Amino acid sequence: MDSFDLGRLTDHDFEVVCRDLFGEILGVPLELFPRGRDRGIDLRHTAADGTMTVVQCKHWPKAAQATLTKRLVKDELPKVLALKPDRYLIATSVGLTVDGKDTIRDAFAPYVHTTGDLYGVDEIVAELQSRPELVRRHFRLWLSGTAVLQTVLNQEKYVRSSWLRKRIPRTADTFVPHEGFDRAKAILDEQHVCVIAGIPGVGKTTVALMLAAWLMGNGYEVHEISQDAEEITALWREDTPQLFLYDDFLGQTTLESPLNKNEDARLIDIIREIQEAPDKALVMTTRDYILEHARLKHDRLGAPDISQATSVVHLTDLSLGVRGQILYNHVHHAQLPAEQKWPFADRAVWQPIVEHRNFSPRLIEETLRLAARREQDVASAVRKNLDDPRRIWERIVENDLTDEAVHLLEVLFTLRTASLETLNDSWSWYRKERGLEADVRTFRRALQVLDGTMVAVEQHEVSFHNPSIADYLRFHLDAGRAPMAALLGALVDPVQIHSLIAAAGMADGAGILAQLKSEAARTESAVLETADFVEWSLEVAYESETSNLQWILETAELLDSAPLAAYVLKETGPDHWHGEHVEHLVSLVHALEGSRLIAQEDVTRIVGEVADSIRLELAEQVEHGDWYGAISLYEHLEEIPGDSLSGPSLEALVECALKALHLVASEDVAFDAHPLEMLMQFLFEQGYEDGADEAAEDFATVQKLVDRFAKLRKAPRFEPRQETAAPGSYSDEERDREVITELMKGLRDPDVTSGV
Repeated sequence: MDSFDLGRLTDHDFEVVCRDLFGEILGVPLELFPRGRDRGIDLRHTAADGTMTVVQCKHWPKAAQATLTKRLVKDELPKVLALKPDRYLIATSVGLTVDGKDTIRDAFAPYVHTTGDLYGVDEIVAELQSRPELVRRHFRLWLSGTAVLQTVLNQEKYVRSSWLRKRIPRTADTFVPHEGFDRAKAILDEQHVCVIAGIPGVGKTTVALMLAAWLMGNGYEVHEISQDAEEITALWREDTPQLFLYDDFLGQTTLESPLNKNEDARLIDIIREIQEAPDKALVMTTRDYILEHARLKHDRLGAPDISQATSVVHLTDLSLGVRGQILYNHVHHAQLPAEQKWPFADRAVWQPIVEHRNFSPRLIEETLRLAARREQDVASAVRKNLDDPRRIWERIVENDLTDEAVHLLEVLFTLRTASLETLNDSWSWYRKERGLEADVRTFRRALQVLDGTMVAVEQHEVSFHNPSIADYLRFHLDAGRAPMAALLGALVDPVQIHSLIAAAGMADGAGILAQLKSEAARTESAVLETADFVEWSLEVAYESETSNLQWILETAELLDSAPLAAYVLKETGPDHWHGEHVEHLVSLVHALEGSRLIAQEDVTRIVGEVADSIRLELAEQVEHGDWYGAISLYEHLEEIPGDSLSGPSLEALVECALKALHLVASEDVAFDAHPLEMLMQFLFEQGYEDGADEAAEDFATVQKLVDRFAKLRKAPRFEPRQETAAPGSYSDEERDREVITELMKGLRDPDVTSGV
């Protein structure tokens, strides 16, 4: 049988679990009241004859029985005497001895009938063990099971990524559920897709990993997506429950994501497919400001498919009680000697940390991880790093590392993630540009210094240990601490100039931008060389000549570079547009419309050529009866300013669409929801919404199909989320401080501080 760590639950969680548990034990529904002046009532049932039963919940993990008894008598007994319930039960996460129960029963007599009405942690766990379905309804309770997560992780079919296999149990050790997690889980349950956004370090990836753990417990395979949305198509298997986890899908520090290569269209298609599939789920994470910036660049990211599936994790979601548990969990599990953990038990030490304006779970985790090697006063280091979040990396990079290690970090910033061979190649050129030795032994020594601390090396791939290091390196470059000329001379992969340009375009990238401008010739040369690496692909998600031209134009605007703008103009012409993805063409048109460097007459010419190209392809699609492709092209044509389809061309498209409508209505052919919705919407826009013609019957039949899809999309995937039924705040700050005080005292317990 599984056992449960009730200390993982918040006070609110504990009360909700008790509501469901004691509702089953007593065989009656229990009311759960919000925080505040509850008159001594946490849970209540009032029978038809007026008989009142009250269950009082006391969630004090690690508290001593004597402390609990004292507080019950002092705070709750006067309320009970005033309330006079017919039966009074107490449920607590504190262990109760026989003598302890006798003391409490005598104090609360006659309202506590017998010691059987007093449930300590052992009795509650025993009741939960006999109710597995109740446990599964409550994520936090399910997660606290000591065996459940390892059981799932040990089955390879559920998770094949070695990164996930390592990261999920580590994250579960320190995870403390909060309101942001509740919102994300509700969205995922309802829509099958959830985009988790938030500021750096607030816990977006943690929420995503715990959602993955939850779905694994529901029999889902979990697949890590590391490159682009097209991986999902390759991994997709019918009739197999699958979760696709796409961490930092818009990039970690800049807009360097695959969406710059027009992945947005494919991503929206995949989201719609997943929303309609009964056994698929998608969880994506991104920084909130990057998401907002991306929405300005990619109109599709503002569509309901994304916006309604987005859940922002706010720092305010981490209530005082949640912060205290996060700090305790991280200190408890840190690889630190006991004497470095003991100071955190002092309220004067932990309170400024959990109440700090810059409180960040990631920063605490990183400080403790690094402090194990560097700090004697770890608690002080945590406070200092919260005061100045940049300090944690600045001190190491600027003072502690060897030059060759710093140079490796500077090069890795431009590569983001790289093979050992590529990193070594670029690092060697960078060192030679600076007149320094660049042999393999020096490279390996630099990598050894950084491995496990600032970079992660897995399967011959090197990446930053976490995104905050890349954030610091951007500041480092912006401050001019690395010679830009040498970096530009060390480029071996197009992604490197993309990274530098993206960093220069950020709000805090003015220094990098100025340096790139000062090296205009080398910068422009590197930008133009990217065209040599563009290969045509069937997939819209990949870069094309057109999307590369758009990027070069946007770079020209950023750098105020006439040579780059002239190159874009030279590479455009009537023959250029044939075979290019129409999505890329429309995006280029929008970029041209806003250009300061391209003359208006040239913009007008190019826009007209693009529109003509789309119209020609649309006519070909209509001729071949490809209504879906033709309507898609029609929608793209509508996006071009001042252009649209009319006359015989539009009439031919309408006729094609009506034939498709009849085909769908009269034949037993399977169609996805999105194409049907697009077909109906197009015909409605052309004035067929009344169906007052020979197509009326076809309209009615297809509309039923569309309505059925919509109904399926809204159907819940799992049982209703009963644990959030009660309104009210999660946190009572004064009580939270008392609970944290008791919790932190456990750090002085030798069993806690030595058994890591």
